[in-house]
Amino acid sequence: MACAWGSSGIRKHTRPSATSFEMTKMRRRNFLFGSAAFAATLRPVPGRAAAPRVVALDYGLAQTLIELGVPPVGLIDTQGWAEWPIEPPLPASVVNIGSSFEVNMELLQLLKPDLIISTPYLEWVRPQLEQIAPVKSFPIHALGSSPYPHIIAATRELGRMLGRQGEAEALIDRTDNELQVAKASTRHLGKLAVITFIDARNIRVYGPGGIFQDVFDRLELENAWPHPTNEWGFGDTSMAGLVDIGDSRLFYMDPVPPDLLATLADSPLWQSMPFVKNGHAQRMASVLMFGTLPAASRFARLLTEAAA
Repeated sequence: MACAWGSSGIRKHTRPSATSFEMTKMRRRNFLFGSAAFAATLRPVPGRAAAPRVVALDYGLAQTLIELGVPPVGLIDTQGWAEWPIEPPLPASVVNIGSSFEVNMELLQLLKPDLIISTPYLEWVRPQLEQIAPVKSFPIHALGSSPYPHIIAATRELGRMLGRQGEAEALIDRTDNELQVAKASTRHLGKLAVITFIDARNIRVYGPGGIFQDVFDRLELENAWPHPTNEWGFGDTSMAGLVDIGDSRLFYMDPVPPDLLATLADSPLWQSMPFVKNGHAQRMASVLMFGTLPAASRFARLLTEAAA
């Protein structure tokens, strides 16, 4: 799912009522400014078979599309790509179609997609989307199990639908190879935990049910967080709760709230943590927690770099 809602993971579930949907139509029309300018850039190259025109309502699925060589013509919250997924690079031609809770239907129609790909968490808007193009929903996260098999299945299904089966299998094999290389490079990391600071008091810790744990499992790394996590693969705790990870390695992931690091420097509680006193706390660049295979590869590579 898209992460332009911020790191809390709450706003993305917001579903506007039918009334609010109608009320936002005027705001959506503001996105149409400049549409004629980019429309010409979306025409197929003469002499070359045109790729299917796909719109993605999810960052993770967009990651896969780009890797398959069929980047989306439209995507929600393109401004947030450089902060959340980061990889692979988002082509400049991809058009911003609003957000997951306020899709610009007029602009979406203008793009004339052959297919719209989405997730079950946007089913509330499916009737409107299907008036524009066929919709395919891919259930991946929050299914009560590891998302990794569902990511593989979605990769293969997209490859089949778009005539890119070879590229899909190549992506799966490449990811597996990258994880195997990372496994050899990270074996000495020992127990570790990955967190996100919501603010100075509220912390998200990642565990079973999410893509980060999937990578841990494939690298044969032990998660230091001893408590259960939810169906999305994370749990919430306070700073005091981090004492439970002991002297394991701790990675705190970007984006870090402004001024938080200065607060931590002056926090007796933070400074008393074994992982801080022993120099085992380390900042890590952002990885899309609801991502697909490119996110898994990125996370494994960042762990490898930390282990060097």
